Amino acid sequence: MPAHAGLIREEEPIRIRRAAHHARSALVVLIGLTWLILPGMASAHSELVSSTPAANASLPKAPEQIVMTFSEALDPATASVQLLDENQAPVDGVGPPTADRAGSTATVKLPTLKPGVYTVSYRVTSAVDGHSSAGIFAFLIDPTGTLPAPTQPAQNSSPSSDPGSVAARWVGLIAALFLFGTALFWLVSGRPAMSAAGVDDLGGRSVWAALAAAGAMTFGGLVIYLTLAALPFSQGVADASGHAGHGGAAAAFPLDFAAPFGSTPFAMAMRLALVSSGVAFLLATVRYFFAQEAVRRGRRFDGWTTPLLILVAVAASLALAGSSLAGHASSIGGPIFALFDWLHLVAVGAWLGTLPGLLLLAMFGRRANINRRGLVGGALRRHSRIAFVAAPIVAITGLANSPIVLGHARELVASDYGNLLIAKALLFSVAVAIGSANYFLVKRGSFRRTLTLVLGEIAAGTLAVVVAATMVTVQPAASRVPVLSASTTTSAHLYGAAGPSSLHATITLPAPGAQQYQVSVADKATGAPQSKVQKLILVFKPPSSSELPPERVDLKPQTVPGLWSTSGAYTPIVGDWSLEVIVRREGLLDVSTSFDLPVAKPLPPQRVPPPDTGIRVPAPLAALWLVLPDGSGGWLVLIGLLGLMVLLAIPERRRQHAGLARLRWVSVLRVAVTVVIVVAGLGVGSRALVQAANRPSAALTANPIPSSPDSIARGSNVYLANCANCHGVEGTGDGPTGAGLLPAPGPIGPAMSTTGDGQLAYVITQGVSGTGMPPFATSLSENDRWDLVNYLRSRWPLSTP
Repeated sequence: MPAHAGLIREEEPIRIRRAAHHARSALVVLIGLTWLILPGMASAHSELVSSTPAANASLPKAPEQIVMTFSEALDPATASVQLLDENQAPVDGVGPPTADRAGSTATVKLPTLKPGVYTVSYRVTSAVDGHSSAGIFAFLIDPTGTLPAPTQPAQNSSPSSDPGSVAARWVGLIAALFLFGTALFWLVSGRPAMSAAGVDDLGGRSVWAALAAAGAMTFGGLVIYLTLAALPFSQGVADASGHAGHGGAAAAFPLDFAAPFGSTPFAMAMRLALVSSGVAFLLATVRYFFAQEAVRRGRRFDGWTTPLLILVAVAASLALAGSSLAGHASSIGGPIFALFDWLHLVAVGAWLGTLPGLLLLAMFGRRANINRRGLVGGALRRHSRIAFVAAPIVAITGLANSPIVLGHARELVASDYGNLLIAKALLFSVAVAIGSANYFLVKRGSFRRTLTLVLGEIAAGTLAVVVAATMVTVQPAASRVPVLSASTTTSAHLYGAAGPSSLHATITLPAPGAQQYQVSVADKATGAPQSKVQKLILVFKPPSSSELPPERVDLKPQTVPGLWSTSGAYTPIVGDWSLEVIVRREGLLDVSTSFDLPVAKPLPPQRVPPPDTGIRVPAPLAALWLVLPDGSGGWLVLIGLLGLMVLLAIPERRRQHAGLARLRWVSVLRVAVTVVIVVAGLGVGSRALVQAANRPSAALTANPIPSSPDSIARGSNVYLANCANCHGVEGTGDGPTGAGLLPAPGPIGPAMSTTGDGQLAYVITQGVSGTGMPPFATSLSENDRWDLVNYLRSRWPLSTP
């Protein structure tokens, strides 16, 4: 904010030390708060959305190509795809990856492949933000259809999101903001204030030195960032098999640090930022040496100051534009949102970037032994107009870009990017609040009390910029890839005996349609495969209510001893089928056994949000939830505290108008109430945020499974296996794991009575982000989740209005 005039009063050393101590304490608190909010480093940006063959697919014949679709456009020049056989040796004849017109789908031609398990190892660079991603997934070629598919989960990681590249991006962005803000402050506020005070700084050596240093740090931070980000491609990154990839593109001209990224939009944006920051550094450096030479000769040199300041500010704004064009808003929303992001950065620079210029002005006033109150106060009065416009622009442009990079309100608490967004908004709000308080103190002439607030604003604003710079290297929540919920029906395994043989029958999916059936026959006494079986026959008997006739199917022997299999659509309708297995042995009577085979139509898997990567609600905030009333009651407590604050201000204002001394106990009480208001606001606000983020945004699905005794019984088993550990067997929240959770699960009965079936299914599927309630989308089938809803509803009926 525009008020920093606490720097303009001469303070006694002891008072300054005391204020500095308070500022350091505030900084420690802010860093601690940021640590609580900040998540761990994020994963990749160009995530694999889908592939053909799919991960862990079982194929009857060899594919001719691999098609991979990513969440962002990739750079085909630096993409690398290897195919590894069962011995993790590279397969020869694999073609280079080619991208489609949109750039997000890569296709790789394959040679003729033999049956077996193959692993795809890929490495790509995002064309929009320069982040590299590496990953692996496997598939099986099995013409017999009898071998188990691979079970290794697909992996995806980002070797370019390391702490070094993140720190370099911090330095580059913070320096660029200070470069722009200092040039702007000196142009519109600093120099006019000095001219009005009749002060001559002999060319502003310190300002030009600061501008040159900021330009060098901007350029250097970008160089280090690009160098670290390009390491996986300039030196090669070993994939899961230990093989390194090819290098990046060669530099087209000297000092082209973006060369490894080719001519992608990211590379061009980084070149704009590099050239602009380099030009700003050169202009400021040359101007500094001219000013230095003028001082050495005792002459006044003020030539070209205004044009050069304008050029430096323009160059700094172009460097910020390069950062915006290489950012997430540009990659997701296009040029319009890149413009919003650039306006956001320019406004931040016009607000927080003024602090170095303000410090330089105060330092010059002290060194020249002049009235700093008039000098710095005059500069602030001029600059307040810009700062008052900049702060709202920061908020408006941030709100404009947040939806496209966030995607869904749930991601505020479910993703690390959303956590960073909350941290950034909170820290900027703290800085605005401190600046506003400081402004009114200065306006009332309370210069003595502003130093601590100014340093606190500097700390909060700098941390907010650090968080914003971290967001550039973190995958935006909108790019996170949804996952498929668990399969609603799994393979059926039937065990029995027929004469001297033990039988194990497997049906890939007991549902209508074509299925794979295989039966293994072993000696009941020894377990060895039966080699004297002449024929194996399956007899499918339809449900009693059906008019379909039984069907006999002969199985074919496989290369594995004792294994027989077939495939076909032998269970075309839903119902309770019976499967008879007949074993025919040479010269002996047939023996058989029958199995019950329930055939159900599975509900299709759903695409659900990706797993939570955000942090849990910090324990201190969760503890506040236990104290403060829920819903509107919490906000009423907060409103009451604010009203008490107003009542406490009335007697102090009356005593001030009467010329009486302030009542110390009133001041102490006001500070205490202020602390309580802040704490209560964090508790009420955090709970409201988590509740809003976890509220479904789409229409809820009705329960497709009738609430039958069988469904309720299945749901009871699901509850005992998955929920009772936290919620307790009776739903009272006294499970062994739930006892140590904050926020505590609590009794579920009251919530059940006001929560519909669709909402219950949503919570079970998605979990409650920010709390200990995990999602069960990938561990429970949709049928199981609806059975669980039926069980919960049978225990706690929905209350009627």
